[in-house]
Amino acid sequence: MPAAPERVPLNILDLGTSGIRLVQVVEQGGLLRYAGHVAAPSRGLRKGTVVSVADAAEAIRAAAAGLEARTGLAIERVFLSLTGAHVRGMSSQAGVALTSRSREISHDDARRVLDLARAIALPPERQIIHVVPQEFVLDRQGGIHEPVGMLATRLEAKIYAITVMATAKDNLVLAANHAGLEVVELIFAPLASAEACLATEDRHAGVAFVDMGAGSTGVLVYRDGRVDHAAVVPIGGDHFTSDISIGLKTPLQEAERIKCGFGMAEASAGAETSAIEVPSQERGIAAAPTRLVPLRRVGEWIEPRARELVQRIQAEVSKGPGLGAGMVLGGGAWRLQGLAEMLALATGMGVRAAVPQLVEGMPAEMHEPEYAFAVGACYYAHRILVRQQRPSGLWERLRARWQSLS
Repeated sequence: MPAAPERVPLNILDLGTSGIRLVQVVEQGGLLRYAGHVAAPSRGLRKGTVVSVADAAEAIRAAAAGLEARTGLAIERVFLSLTGAHVRGMSSQAGVALTSRSREISHDDARRVLDLARAIALPPERQIIHVVPQEFVLDRQGGIHEPVGMLATRLEAKIYAITVMATAKDNLVLAANHAGLEVVELIFAPLASAEACLATEDRHAGVAFVDMGAGSTGVLVYRDGRVDHAAVVPIGGDHFTSDISIGLKTPLQEAERIKCGFGMAEASAGAETSAIEVPSQERGIAAAPTRLVPLRRVGEWIEPRARELVQRIQAEVSKGPGLGAGMVLGGGAWRLQGLAEMLALATGMGVRAAVPQLVEGMPAEMHEPEYAFAVGACYYAHRILVRQQRPSGLWERLRARWQSLS
């Protein structure tokens, strides 16, 4: 009787400014199944960037210990989320003349032209973390994905590269390492989220995935079925909290409570006569006095930042033709009352919440936009595992090769 296929755990670490989500799935015989997850407060990060390796490592270590106790499976290697204002995307292309007369394109030809396209001149402080092949062009005929065996005199390749600050990337890895974990790969958060939330039809119609986190907002745009643009807007949910704290002179913890319970993107949405109790920010007082503040004032402190965020997102998603499938919102910051409607009005696009397609066995709570990265990264990690085991087409072999080079 043949032995049962080996169970391979895949661990996803979504390390955000405000929270950690650590998810474990198990691959066995080509199938994925949920094993467990934990969610906990984050420490040591600001705007998606590590500001204290020790604090971040301690938070990661606690999350890993909690999940190991829950699933009984050791957590040693993780796929780790990456975002932050230091992320940049760029297009590149290269071409080679094959011969003066048409000839059949070989695997070596395709590999050579893709390697040339990947050889982007970057400042020493930046590194490539993802290279996404877009298309081949044969004698000015584009839209080709498998050129091997076709005839041409000239072969070109177009790619999209996502780059990061090397130190920001290294400090994320260092924090995970200090927690006793090896990082298999860093994944730009919206790229993984798209795996779980976007249909093939969305990508071909044109769609933007907008991941609104606590420290920043990641944007990933698909056109004609391929990644066309990636960027990070350095504004997230914590900025609203900070604005409320400063404007109403109340502690950050109270400002977060007010934002979640009463915040609105437009001040005019607040009732004229409604008011809320707001604790004062006074040091040395055991019980700080409270004041009644008109609800409209909460919106007055939020609205300028909300409009700034919407304008920045609009600028990123408008860099190219229209997006027929509109905008999909992940993360938690978009839940601010009226923000999605403000985005829809400003861009003229349909806007909807991300709905992750869950791995078998995942609980209903993961069917929410906040879990888009964690769920999508499970599929992403599974594809990497499968490709390592049996790379098939040219794109798959080259992606597997680039994973090891990035």
